[in-house]
Amino acid sequence: MRKIVTLLLILLTVSVQGQIFIKERKPVQVLHQQTFYLNSTARAALGGKSKTWFNVPLPPNTVEWYYSFTTTKGEKSKASVELFAQLTKLIDPTGITAVATTAIFTMPGAGVCDIYLMDKDNANIFLEKSKNRDSFDYDLSASRENFRNGTVRIDNYKGQECYLGFKNPSPTEGVAITFEIVAIVEETRIIERPLAETKAEIFGTLGRKAYLNGNYDMCLDLSLKAIKGNVNLGWVYNNLGLVYLIRGDYVAAVDSYATAIALFAKSDKAQYWINEAITDLRALIEKYGQLEGAAEILEMFVGQKDKLMGDSQQNTDTKTDLL
Repeated sequence: MRKIVTLLLILLTVSVQGQIFIKERKPVQVLHQQTFYLNSTARAALGGKSKTWFNVPLPPNTVEWYYSFTTTKGEKSKASVELFAQLTKLIDPTGITAVATTAIFTMPGAGVCDIYLMDKDNANIFLEKSKNRDSFDYDLSASRENFRNGTVRIDNYKGQECYLGFKNPSPTEGVAITFEIVAIVEETRIIERPLAETKAEIFGTLGRKAYLNGNYDMCLDLSLKAIKGNVNLGWVYNNLGLVYLIRGDYVAAVDSYATAIALFAKSDKAQYWINEAITDLRALIEKYGQLEGAAEILEMFVGQKDKLMGDSQQNTDTKTDLL
């Protein structure tokens, strides 16, 4: 399980007061969820509007950004995408693990739309009624045609201006489109913490490195030192659980994982940590086969993941019902 602070960064930046510098990624709301209506192409020919675009004002230090969308027929829509809330739970602060767009839920759409990522000049050409798709340039990988709903990740941002163009391709039916845009920014910040907690982070990170190198005895020793300095490091208990499973100590493994789950549940990154634990357990089973208790513990984590996703979906449904 990856840590927010890399080993090298910790060793280079820890002061005697426990001050560390962290490069951390976080989601930033760019455009809040909004819904708009586009006429059919036939209605647009009589004075309606079947196309529009939005400027995407990305903040400084953006390393990637996402947009989610869904569609409904008719002018009134109760759709919700909740992109910012979902990314807050899924984003890896280290930037090591990318968020799989399949992990982001969007409500099923009822209509279809075309979405194009462009610069301003091409956005203006796109908006002209007489222009077709071949008349303007757009980013093919970040654009979608005839889609009902989905999430798109753009990881090639280099500071250029960005515009999203929306089009209703239907000749007869209007469509309401709900969308939201979130950027992932990388910032450096200084954390002051007690020296014991800083040392615990170092021991835990070294323990993780030892585990990845196959030195399980060293991982155990360093991880125990880590939780002695800070009992709230859920990811360290996860590492201990892995070592105990390899050693065949099922009871100790269950105890470690139970503590890890309890600590993960208190974190605003609970879904991320649960996913990381599941990845670790699956890799362990693939490498060593069915170790005693490993499958049962994996099932426990999968159940916890399903519960978190169910709670998240229930909250989304409740908000939708209130609209």
